[in-house]
Amino acid sequence: DNVALQMASHHKHVIPVFLWSKKEQGSWGVRGCLEVVLKDALCNLDKKLKQYNLRLVCREGEDSSTMLRDICSECGAGAVYWNKEHTTESRIREEKYRNVLQEIYVQSIECQSSLLYDPSSPSLASGFNGGHWGTLMPFKRTCEKQLGMPRRPIPRADTFFMLERMKGPNEWPASKDVEGLNIAVINGNEKWDKPILDRYPMSEDDAVANMNTFFQHGFAKYERDRSRADIDWSTSKLSAHLRIGSLSPNELYYKIEDSNLDYNDRKTFSRRLVWRDLAYFHLNSFPMMRDTSIRLHYEQTEWLSGEEEDARFNAWKTGNTGYPLVDSGMRELWKTGWMTQSVRMVVASFLVEYLRVNWVRGAKWFHYTLVDADSAINSMMWQNAGRSGIDQWNFIMSPVAASQDASGEYTKKWCPELSKLPKAVLHKPWEAPTQVLQAAGVVLGETYPTRIISDLKAERSKSVEAVLRMRRANQESNSDRGYDMITLPDGKRTVVFTKKEFRIDQQGNVIKEATQSKKSTSGIIKVGKGRGRKGKKALQKKLLRQEAAGKK
Repeated sequence: DNVALQMASHHKHVIPVFLWSKKEQGSWGVRGCLEVVLKDALCNLDKKLKQYNLRLVCREGEDSSTMLRDICSECGAGAVYWNKEHTTESRIREEKYRNVLQEIYVQSIECQSSLLYDPSSPSLASGFNGGHWGTLMPFKRTCEKQLGMPRRPIPRADTFFMLERMKGPNEWPASKDVEGLNIAVINGNEKWDKPILDRYPMSEDDAVANMNTFFQHGFAKYERDRSRADIDWSTSKLSAHLRIGSLSPNELYYKIEDSNLDYNDRKTFSRRLVWRDLAYFHLNSFPMMRDTSIRLHYEQTEWLSGEEEDARFNAWKTGNTGYPLVDSGMRELWKTGWMTQSVRMVVASFLVEYLRVNWVRGAKWFHYTLVDADSAINSMMWQNAGRSGIDQWNFIMSPVAASQDASGEYTKKWCPELSKLPKAVLHKPWEAPTQVLQAAGVVLGETYPTRIISDLKAERSKSVEAVLRMRRANQESNSDRGYDMITLPDGKRTVVFTKKEFRIDQQGNVIKEATQSKKSTSGIIKVGKGRGRKGKKALQKKLLRQEAAGKK
């Protein structure tokens, strides 16, 4: 399902081209782990094309528009088709392509295949419209109303027929071999790309096999299991294929919609694809959002700095914070380039809420290490985690509750030094009695790190106070109801969702909620309720009895 290729196929001769400029990628383009899977995808694409007597012509240099001009002149091209990338940098590149092609009288045709909708097309009304501006449901409804339902892809059999009748030129232009491109060049003895490629081979056939396996084993249970990191196929693992283009979002969307699952059982997974589009809508609206707060006044938020910041960040990125669920996620990321969405949210929340490190550092690390690194989706998540995005997270992800790893198997896999601990203390080993630690071979500070911070409540209080200080100093961006206000690309001002604990009045006081009646308070769930001294002693006695009985 490649619109540019479909349109180009009507010409007498077609030359598939890949132009690579490492310089043009910059900080937010293809780099790090993403290079590994891109290179594998290109190799597999070239193999697939050769089955149809076609080939992938590769060129490399500093300026892709110059490369494009040269190859068009060499082969006498009449038209160039491409699918838009929809990033800040790609819009600049594509403008240069149009200008260069116009100069040499070659037609340029821009297509859209990577998203369900072109993010520059929908026009959202400011204010609250069944949800705050730029949030999921108003965006989804606006796209469907203004642009219709997503395009249905052509049948896969038609794609094969199209490739069979496509013909290349009588004489192919010069090309570099994919392996000869300066992409994912691994130096040194450690072949760190191998576990990534073992887990994520990148071809269209692999993408289809992955998709079908998920629909067979995980799709029907996605609504229930999607937050679980300890259950195989609780999520689709298709994000890298969507990012690279070996799977069409339209094909996945209609596989979901054409399934026999009830709407309520499939809606969340289907909306994941709309979230992708929403991220690109944000990036189109706020081109600097990868490293600059969308709520611009949040740039004044005070974060930790200096040596302590570096120490905390380094412990976080290497999986040595002393919090097993966080460390498991970060170790999995470094080894394989991936972790499930729920664990990404845990580690992101931990970095900004508790370690008090600027979200931009987390976003940059994720972009370098993720196999599905996507500068729009990644930065939307980090902006929201860091409170400066359109849709502030209205929750806190506990680093110790570990509902994402209810069985403990995920933590045991990625923190094997803790694998002999009983499940009751696996995610909080500092609460384990000395005898239990000794029996499990765990020495905190030696075999497993001590906690980088010990008082979560105090650290989070500092985070909240830093936001409140910043908001009090920027009353011009505070609505009369205590919500943040931002300026949209068209110059209009709009309120955006603001978490209750950050809502302040014009005097800077936190707006208090009305006192709940006794009847209503019975339904409140208190998170992180302590056991007290008696509770801790009872837990220790229980663990010692389990250890004596040889239970895990």
